[in-house]
Amino acid sequence: MFTDPIESSAEVVRLRQQAHYWRSLHAAAVPREAAAKEKILQLEQKVRQQESEIQELRGQLEKLEAERALLRQMIFGQKSEQSPPSVAPAPEDPPPPNVPAGPQERRKRGKQPGSRGYGRKRRDELPTEEMEHHLPCEQHYCPQCGKPLQVFPGTEDSQEIEWEVRLFRRIHKRTRYRPTCHCGAVPGILTAPPPPKLIPKGLFSIGFWVQVLLEKFLLQRPLYRIGQRLLLHGLDVSQSTLTGGLQRMVPLFQPLYAAFLEHNRAAHHWHMDETRWMVFEELEGKSGHRWWLWVVVTAETCVYLLDPSRSSQVPKNHLGPNPKGILNVDRYAAYKAFQVSCENLRLAYCWSHVRRDFVRIRDGYPRLHAWSHAWVENINALFDHNAQRLQVRSQADPFAVQDRLLREQLNTFQQTCEQELAQSTLHPMQRKVLESLRNHWPGLTVFVDHPEIPMDNNEAERRLRNPVVGRKNYYGSGSLWSGMLSAMLFTIFQTLLLNRLDPQKYLTAYFEACAQNTGRPLESVEAFLPWKLSEEQKTAWRYRERPP
Repeated sequence: MFTDPIESSAEVVRLRQQAHYWRSLHAAAVPREAAAKEKILQLEQKVRQQESEIQELRGQLEKLEAERALLRQMIFGQKSEQSPPSVAPAPEDPPPPNVPAGPQERRKRGKQPGSRGYGRKRRDELPTEEMEHHLPCEQHYCPQCGKPLQVFPGTEDSQEIEWEVRLFRRIHKRTRYRPTCHCGAVPGILTAPPPPKLIPKGLFSIGFWVQVLLEKFLLQRPLYRIGQRLLLHGLDVSQSTLTGGLQRMVPLFQPLYAAFLEHNRAAHHWHMDETRWMVFEELEGKSGHRWWLWVVVTAETCVYLLDPSRSSQVPKNHLGPNPKGILNVDRYAAYKAFQVSCENLRLAYCWSHVRRDFVRIRDGYPRLHAWSHAWVENINALFDHNAQRLQVRSQADPFAVQDRLLREQLNTFQQTCEQELAQSTLHPMQRKVLESLRNHWPGLTVFVDHPEIPMDNNEAERRLRNPVVGRKNYYGSGSLWSGMLSAMLFTIFQTLLLNRLDPQKYLTAYFEACAQNTGRPLESVEAFLPWKLSEEQKTAWRYRERPP
């Protein structure tokens, strides 16, 4: 077929024009496509970043919800950490009659319904004051016939306990003597010596200051409230007067406090903890008013150390650079730093703090409730098992059986911890508490080879409760000397209670000895150290504890 060359040339030109057109379109589309791809990548990256931020916000929200639950528990929840028993009552403790008890029922505190009472206590140890009561004169006759009534032998008695607080002035009248001879051996008039005073020329007696110290440093009443109490009984005394008297007593307690510290250092097993204590005095090199009140408890002493620092230097200054023994503590880093430089010191960590980790997760993270509750129950069982082991400690064979079971239980603990840490889907809070458990495992198992060492540090925490009540009532100390006096009196009172000695009787006897020394500190306090008292003295100063 014949094709016109002119038409062919025109077609070629048209096709070339189309080719150039499509090439230009393609050339314009390529950068747009690249820009679109880049934008898509940016959007995808932004989406991933937003998803990551969402996950992070969800984690923060979950953490805040957990903190809210913890704070709510601290404010409104139960303060006791005891768990309800998971077993039925023992056969030797049967339920009261007519009261059916379920298999898992928790026994209520106090006397049970239907059980027999103990009867009213006689209180024969209290001094007795008898009061006679008679009928009015107009009732001494029969109301019908008018004949007089005759007194019947005996009386019908009832009793009541009276609480009378009495403030009074004691006037010491000292007899004066004049010689009747003229030999000159007696120059002038002689007067009976004045009674010894704790504060020379002071107005208040030993008993008065004993009550002030008990109110302030044992019952934790603010000084202004003590003044209000005195005013109710008719004595108007300024707070500055009481403060001045307390300041003059600081030197009296220093030798006793030093002896308690020395005996505390000589032990080989300590409980240690710390809490904040405010000292409202400006000191050079110290910013702020937050100090720290440390407690160190042994079998015979309970001492308190007031220090501006919370560092490892505080236990080092007290126990020495390389003490020998075992120290029950929490997981605070200062104790670990102190232990690094001590070859002969072992740290025994507190299982109660480990348990609290899982309790906080249980109460704050609903989706982790079952997991954390299982750990809490296992730790409770560990406490129970160790208690059973200690009950048969004096019996070799039963103790060996219980000890073997306890070690097997701890091995299971450790294996479970490692298996869960190997999971890649573990929640961050789960990983955190399990890694802490693994890192502190050597210190958490000290009690296994040393049955005399408790599993927890509750002893130190209990001994801090009394000063913490004082901190809440009067915020701390207004000066450094007041803070040191607080540490001294906390030490003396809590050590006396630890040794079951009456603080009031002890302090009265100590003040009387200081008064005999003209109100100056004793040169030797050996006779007032609780661990050196004779049995007769311990009996005389015995503290009447409330029966369980």
